[in-house]
Amino acid sequence: MYYLGIVLCLVGGLWIVVNAFRKNIWWGLGSLLIPFVAVVFAIMNFAQNKIPLIIYIVGIVLLIVGMPSMSQMAAVPAG
Repeated sequence: MYYLGIVLCLVGGLWIVVNAFRKNIWWGLGSLLIPFVAVVFAIMNFAQNKIPLIIYIVGIVLLIVGMPSMSQMAAVPAG
């Protein structure tokens, strides 16, 4: 689940950044360089960013849910 969350966050986040660049270069640059600007942009332009924002949020949830399994895998010695 953890890796699926990473993929979904990347896909949703990149989709939002592309939409931000389509709207205005300043939104696009802000989305790339300043944390959470992409999320603010997606919320402010929800009609155009509904699907990528949902994908991004589902990815975050899967990351959070999958973190305990990743820590368990790291604690098990290889061999």
